[in-house]
Amino acid sequence: MIKRLFDIAIIVIFIPFFLPIILLISIFSIVNQGKPIFFVQNRVGKNNKIFKLYKFRTMEITAEEDFHRSHYLDLAKGKEIKPSNSPLEPIRIENDDRITKYGAFLRKTSLDELPNILNVLIGNMSIVGPRPLVNYESELYGEYNNKRCSVPPGITGLAQVQGRLDLSLQERLFWDLQYIDNYSFFEDIKIIYKTIASVISRKGAN
Repeated sequence: MIKRLFDIAIIVIFIPFFLPIILLISIFSIVNQGKPIFFVQNRVGKNNKIFKLYKFRTMEITAEEDFHRSHYLDLAKGKEIKPSNSPLEPIRIENDDRITKYGAFLRKTSLDELPNILNVLIGNMSIVGPRPLVNYESELYGEYNNKRCSVPPGITGLAQVQGRLDLSLQERLFWDLQYIDNYSFFEDIKIIYKTIASVISRKGAN
């Protein structure tokens, strides 16, 4: 309950700051890459419940999701992903030509995820938690998936402040489970602080 009240309080306090930025990005998005402005995708949330995630669109309208799916399946190499803190092949897709030039800017600044605040207000996301995955990503975690989905997904999380796309699938799972096992309200505060520093430095952004 404290976590939920904190989420709502943060968004209500900062909504006068968020709204002008969302409006400006929407205008620049139309000018630079046309409509649609937003990207809506089904993601796996708490207790494996599917919900619609809202982001600013960063890819060409014709971008194929199969490319992303194939990339993740290649990283998994047909095996169930297990948590590991050893650096392996990073999640990042190098030279992804599906991303528009303007979309690349939004991603590097993490502004593409700003519409996630709508998901937080709806209640299917929190400010801090494991990032919500698409179904085929969730399935790669096998037996670990239920534990990962035992908490609300977040706009940011422990894995994001550890390196975001520079992490491997195994490392991301490791840090997500560490977050769940060692959860505390004050840890959330630390993650938010580290996220701001990470966004400013653009560490691990794509």
